[in-house]
Amino acid sequence: MGLKQVATQQGQFTGRVPYAAAGLLTELVFRGECRSSDLAQHRIVDASVVSRQVGQLEHAGLITRRPDPADKRVSLLRATPDGEHAVAELEHRKAEWLREALSGWQDDEVRNLAQLLGTAMSDIRRYTVDNADCAGQLQRKDNDDQHCSEQ
Repeated sequence: MGLKQVATQQGQFTGRVPYAAAGLLTELVFRGECRSSDLAQHRIVDASVVSRQVGQLEHAGLITRRPDPADKRVSLLRATPDGEHAVAELEHRKAEWLREALSGWQDDEVRNLAQLLGTAMSDIRRYTVDNADCAGQLQRKDNDDQHCSEQ
């Protein structure tokens, strides 16, 4: 994360997308239309963080919202064509930056690193998120059981 911050400060990833909201916009482009609560849960951040980033992206014309047909109280978010183009530019700049930064590496070393990082992220997500979900479900079940036995 520190290296990403340095690259950003050097102007490597600057552009039309606010830095803090770039990950959220990228996720909307790749996931497709969804609720902000789904984004917050998937990104493991507070809903207020997503709300602030959605405001930035909406103001920049990079996303739109529409009422959810299943529940009119919430909105569905979607990247605009400008948002999709901005993500494509951002991804291209990041790929070029990585290509230059790892120019001394062999192709198989880069593939091995990518595979290891992917596996590590999957394991960390499973350990952190899935275990937290299980713990939360168990806690709710224990509370429900206790509430039922008190009645």
